[in-house]
Amino acid sequence: MYKRPLWLDLIARAWKKRPVVWLSGARRAGKTTLARMIPDARYCNCDLPSAARELEDPEAFFSTIGKGTTVIFDEIHRLPDPSRLLKIGADAFPGIRMLATGSSTLAATRKFRDTLTGRKHALYLPPVLWTECVEDFGVGL
Repeated sequence: MYKRPLWLDLIARAWKKRPVVWLSGARRAGKTTLARMIPDARYCNCDLPSAARELEDPEAFFSTIGKGTTVIFDEIHRLPDPSRLLKIGADAFPGIRMLATGSSTLAATRKFRDTLTGRKHALYLPPVLWTECVEDFGVGL
């Protein structure tokens, strides 16, 4: 698997500023693959009904997670109220880092009833940057 150190570093730096990182991008850009590269994270595939049921009560969910834990909510736009989940996590459970991935389409963002101002840092993931190819594959400019 191709590691994307540039993006892992950008995510880590974003968490120093905000508890929530919103990772959007085109389909097949590698959001899920990148999210799975984050070590020691609790991964929630929000496409699955079992994950949706587990996340119905955000307070109960976050109560089971220790401070300093990283939680990944992959395809978070599939949940009925994704912004509520992230807001509760950020406000009531400080010290938890969250990465939320989802489509960058307007339809996906319409579900967000709260803009999460002051709580999130947004990153847009393109498929692969030329600068990544130069450094990681030795391709000349």
